[in-house]
Amino acid sequence: MKRISIQALIGIILGTFIGLILSLVFSYLNGAKNYYPSSPAWTAQFSGTLSATCISVFIWSLIGIVFSVGALVFTRTDWSIAKMTIVHLTISYFGFLPLAILSGWFPLNIGQIIGFTGTFLVVYAIVFSINMLIAKNEVKSINRKLKNQS
Repeated sequence: MKRISIQALIGIILGTFIGLILSLVFSYLNGAKNYYPSSPAWTAQFSGTLSATCISVFIWSLIGIVFSVGALVFTRTDWSIAKMTIVHLTISYFGFLPLAILSGWFPLNIGQIIGFTGTFLVVYAIVFSINMLIAKNEVKSINRKLKNQS
């Protein structure tokens, strides 16, 4: 439980930081003169930018928790890499999807969900592939060191 709590706290910090940075970048890219924590249409649903920002920070924190706590799946040494990946993908997708919809990143319709799913799977595959290459290189490095010691 302590490990989950620590991961959740890390997720809150990282999720909030990444959400803030991305919202600033998108505000500038959209040519906004004011800060918008999400799209201007989503932000307009609130009594002001401050309320929209507070809700955004809460959602970004939850997104951070989903990914940070979900990563604990990869610490299960009794599971295969395939099982860990499928479980992590499922947790990440079904945890992130409703939060992305709540954030106003896309509307709740089948076409948008299909587009989101495709994008999510492509990004997930890229990140997974990079992590696998890093892990393979670490194993090779450890094996070289072990071979040199014998």
